[in-house]
Amino acid sequence: MAMAIQQISPVAHLPLVLGVVRKLNVATLIDTFCPPHPAHILSCGRGVEALLLAILDGHHALYKPMVLVFNKP
Repeated sequence: MAMAIQQISPVAHLPLVLGVVRKLNVATLIDTFCPPHPAHILSCGRGVEALLLAILDGHHALYKPMVLVFNKP
């Protein structure tokens, strides 16, 4: 079965960024200030990592507030 690919997006930078973020222990640092609740599956630090990668991916609506903030007259 053949599939048509409409658009290919390069995401080669995302594993590199995630590696640097994990090497710097950003999730652990965030979790020290915002300790995880036992009922939650995802810690705050891992959530920040996921949000950072989603913003850098560029295909998510999370990048739009940053554009609005930094492009003010």
